[in-house]
Amino acid sequence: MALKKLLKSILNVNCIKIINAEFDHVSSSLYIRVEITKGQRSRCPVCGRKCNGYDSTTEYRSWRALDFGACTVYILSNVNRIQCPVHGIHTEQVPWAHHHSGFTREFEQQAAYLALHLNRTEVSKLMRINWRTVGMLLSRTKDRLEPDSSIRFKNLRRIGIDETSYRKGHKYVTVVVDHDTNQVIWVGKGTGKEVLSSFFALLTQEQRESIELVSADGARWIQSCIEEWLPNCERCIDGFHVVQWAIDCMDELRKEVWREARQEKKTQPKRKRGRPRKGEEGKETAKHGKSYKYALGKNPENLTEHQQSCLDEIKAMYPRMFRGYQLKEGLRKVFQCSKETIEKELKAWLSWACRSKLKPFVELSKKIRRHKEAIIATVRHGLSNARIESINNKIKVLIRKSYGFRNIQNLIDMIMIVCSRLYYEIKLSYELR
Repeated sequence: MALKKLLKSILNVNCIKIINAEFDHVSSSLYIRVEITKGQRSRCPVCGRKCNGYDSTTEYRSWRALDFGACTVYILSNVNRIQCPVHGIHTEQVPWAHHHSGFTREFEQQAAYLALHLNRTEVSKLMRINWRTVGMLLSRTKDRLEPDSSIRFKNLRRIGIDETSYRKGHKYVTVVVDHDTNQVIWVGKGTGKEVLSSFFALLTQEQRESIELVSADGARWIQSCIEEWLPNCERCIDGFHVVQWAIDCMDELRKEVWREARQEKKTQPKRKRGRPRKGEEGKETAKHGKSYKYALGKNPENLTEHQQSCLDEIKAMYPRMFRGYQLKEGLRKVFQCSKETIEKELKAWLSWACRSKLKPFVELSKKIRRHKEAIIATVRHGLSNARIESINNKIKVLIRKSYGFRNIQNLIDMIMIVCSRLYYEIKLSYELR
């Protein structure tokens, strides 16, 4: 097989003519000079139509191709500038690379595939490129596969909203998920009413009216945005967050009881030296106070033998703390009741909590009363934020893999790829290559 024919087969590019190939022993690089065939010259890189030339000068350019073993490969060619009647003046299209890219299509495809499965540092070492370039390649891949992200806004009925941190120092991104397609439809830098309002501003009036349910936590800025932009929508507060409120109240009550027991122990007379006589051991009221946290927070069916014994001690020694535990478990059972009895069960729990004389739970009952309709809607429609919480976990994994993102747009594009159908498109196109 002739050398030029072999090189053309390895590059896997049509519509080109190989002029020559030179190898640089100093840099261990292979430079392949090519020429575009006549039928593919002077084409617009945006629309692909034949266009008139803009000037007679040519520009010498090089593109990085996939390596041949330990040898780096570059494609060299002269390109002209053309004038498209629609898109204006551009350099002509080349069949081996995308517009505004210094890498071949095969190189970008492999780098994008590796970036979805490896951390960016390892990808940069394997592909022998700068680690910042990996993020740029991912952004370009996302823009190429999905030039207009607004197509994800079609047929919205049930969405989930949440925020997650991506860097230290209270750096957050707001994530919106479609519950029906199980993919991220929008990611915005920051958190708050202004950020979320910018998402709703992208939707048409018809799309906003088609949204029936929104799942979120109890943040007031989310409620404010829903009231302003989605007047016909019903809000659902995730049951996990509501139970977490009760666990926080339980922890606050535990600390309060433990401090009281500790102060009471200090007022008691000190025990004399030596081993106490039989029957004079006394009660160590504050000894195990700190170890009760996990026993009080876990579900009863998941308690270990030691944690169950701690719960029995609490019942015998700290009635107030055990009453708070019963309130926490009662609220958790509210989310397990049927659609027909949810309103009755929630009303009974609110009455129980406000009469408990436990300050943290009295305040919690006022908070839940403000979100009563949203909690009832959560049980009736069976909608939770579990899906978006799992996506938040994926985002955390992406951030750890990349050892932190300096460019927030690269992070957003990475999320839009991994948490959508684009991930499977990249994976399938690479495996079928």
